[in-house]
Amino acid sequence: MNSLFELYSTHQGKVSDKWGIYLPTYDRIFLPYRNKPVLLLEVGVQNGGSLEIWSKYFTQAQKLIGCDINPACAALKYADPRVAIVVGDANTDLAERQISIHAQHFDIVIDDGSHRSSDIIKTFARYFPKVVDGGVFVAEDLHCSYWQEFEGGLHDPYSSMSFFKLLADVVNHEHWGAHQKRGELTKGIAKRYGVTLHEELLSCIHSVEFVNSICVIRKQRCSDNQLGERIVTGQLALVSSDALKVAKEHSVPLNQSTNYWTTLERPPGELVKDYEYTIAERDGQIVRAHSSPKCNGVDDSGPVRLKVK
Repeated sequence: MNSLFELYSTHQGKVSDKWGIYLPTYDRIFLPYRNKPVLLLEVGVQNGGSLEIWSKYFTQAQKLIGCDINPACAALKYADPRVAIVVGDANTDLAERQISIHAQHFDIVIDDGSHRSSDIIKTFARYFPKVVDGGVFVAEDLHCSYWQEFEGGLHDPYSSMSFFKLLADVVNHEHWGAHQKRGELTKGIAKRYGVTLHEELLSCIHSVEFVNSICVIRKQRCSDNQLGERIVTGQLALVSSDALKVAKEHSVPLNQSTNYWTTLERPPGELVKDYEYTIAERDGQIVRAHSSPKCNGVDDSGPVRLKVK
């Protein structure tokens, strides 16, 4: 089988544009799917060349669907009947219905759309539920997540990268040691972008992998995502016999109900603006107090206590 790089190197059809590191990464990630009747959705196709290449790469593919908001994509035609184009905003109900005409679920979803944080998170919330168990969701070009022009920044708590980092904690939910649901961690971002991330959906996230500008989220049944029992093998414990005592045990998290960093209502990054507002408000009170003959009854002799709005 030709590698993805070889297919790109010899491609003569419609133009496709991918960064160099993506090709070997996709070869590794998609290898288990190459000879299967995959259903693939790619959001953002531009000139449409990637769909031609995917048709050569996934020779047994059942359906390869591209969705793009650019009306010019309506002119894209393919000789391969397995390839279909949907013109529209993938994050609308209309486009989703048009996509569902071709396929109700997917083995692979690739987001190569606007690269704006809001769109990436909305696409994940809308189409990850349609990914089958054992399937993958891939977000491309996440370097845009570090740029304000694409609704991002290195420490922006609502960027797509911040969102995917939170999903890495979701994978380890059983070890939090507090009575918090997975959705509580992502509720700030969900509210910001008007999306719904059900607890059941979040429990199906098996792994979150980062490669330069790419995030790969794998989906499995919730039962397949647990740490499981401790497997101990062998008979000679010459250094410590403790391991022999824990065979078949399950991990029990330490109680973190009094851990400040566990019991925060929201991720720290989301609180920064609240703290800035509270500090500015308090500073204004202090200035006004010092400018008043009677200090307006404000006692500034002790430490300032901040209350987050």
